[in-house]
Amino acid sequence: MKILKFNAIWCSGCLVMKPIINEIKKLYPNIQFIDYDYDIDEEMVNKWEVGTLIPVMIFVDENDKEITRLRGEKTKKEIIDTIEGIINEKN
Repeated sequence: MKILKFNAIWCSGCLVMKPIINEIKKLYPNIQFIDYDYDIDEEMVNKWEVGTLIPVMIFVDENDKEITRLRGEKTKKEIIDTIEGIINEKN
């Protein structure tokens, strides 16, 4: 699984989530987290139809097929629950 994270330097929710994501990365070293800047990575923003509400986290499988996405500021628990739900569904 990979998590595509769309953020911007001006986004307050993105800044709030940054330390939360860093904690989650340590808990799930096998998950690849890929950061995209909303203002710079326009091609990826359009490809994944991110829209204007950020941050956005798109969970994709090994074939880059979208599993689910989270929009807006989320808690550590919400993100972990999403990850665990995907992991449990695969097993």
